[in-house]
Amino acid sequence: MPSLGRLFKKTRTSPAIYVTDKLVRLLELDQERKPTFEPVEVLWEHEEEEGKKKILSTLVDTNKLRGKEVSTCITVDDGILKFQKFPIAMSKKDLMEAIDWYIKSETQQIKEETVYDHYFLEKEPDDKYIKVVITIARKSSVEKLAELLRSVGLQPKIIDYEIVVIINYGLHAKLPPPFAILYVDYYEGILTYYGKNAISYNKIDFNYKYYKDVNDPTLLDTFLIEVRNLLVINEISNIYLAGPVISDELTLENIMMNLPVLGILDLEEVPPGFFLPYTLALRGMED
Repeated sequence: MPSLGRLFKKTRTSPAIYVTDKLVRLLELDQERKPTFEPVEVLWEHEEEEGKKKILSTLVDTNKLRGKEVSTCITVDDGILKFQKFPIAMSKKDLMEAIDWYIKSETQQIKEETVYDHYFLEKEPDDKYIKVVITIARKSSVEKLAELLRSVGLQPKIIDYEIVVIINYGLHAKLPPPFAILYVDYYEGILTYYGKNAISYNKIDFNYKYYKDVNDPTLLDTFLIEVRNLLVINEISNIYLAGPVISDELTLENIMMNLPVLGILDLEEVPPGFFLPYTLALRGMED
C-alpha cells in the first residue's frame, strides 16, 4: 500500500475514488492534472448497500469509467501505520527478519485477518538507522472495497491507506519536512505529521457537517482545543490545512485565528473536498 517518496510522473489519464460508509468522491485527471469531468461527490450515509452500488454504477457509466483501473484507499479506521528504525549495520537478512517479526507481533494483537506492506524511507547521509514505514490493514476492509469497485465495473489498481495518501500529497507538493497536515472532512479531522525521524497521526472526532447544520460554535471550539493539545503533545509548531473546510470562509477564518496555520493546501482545478482522490489520481499516474 505505501508509496512514500516515489515520484509522480504524468503518464496517462487517471481515475480515483474515495469511498466510506457515508460518502463517495470520484474524479479523473488527464495528463495536465485537470479533471476529465466535473468531480462527483455523493453523501449516502442513509443508503443501503444495494442503493450505494446503484448510485456508484450510475456514476461510473455516466462518466465513462466502466472497465478502467482506479486508485483508491481504505479509511484511517481500517488500518494502522507504524514507523520503525533499525540499526543501519544490520544485514539484509537480519533486517527482513526483524521487520517480519515486528509485523507478526503487531498483527497478533488484531483479532482478525490482516494484509500489510512496508517501505524503506530514503537514507540521509548521516543516518544511523534504516527507517521503515509499515502499514497494516483489515483484510475484510480491503476485500470489501475491492469487491464494491469490481461490482460496478472498476478495476482496483491501487488500494492505499488514507494516512499514506495525506503524506503523499505533502511529498508531491514538496512541503519541507517536517510538515504537519490537518485534514478536515465532513465527519472527522486527521492531524498527520511527517518528519525524517518520525511519523504520527491522530484522528479527531469533529463532525463538520453537523456543526454547519446546527451552527453551534462550541463544537468548533472543542475541536480547536483538541487540535491545540495535540500540537503541544507532538511538539508541532505549525500546520497546513486541507479538506472541504477550506472552502468555508467563516470557518476557515476561525481556524486560522486559533491555530498556527502555515499554509492552505488548495488544489489545481479541483474543489478542496477532493484532496484525497486528487492525490490518489496523481499516484495512479506513476510508472
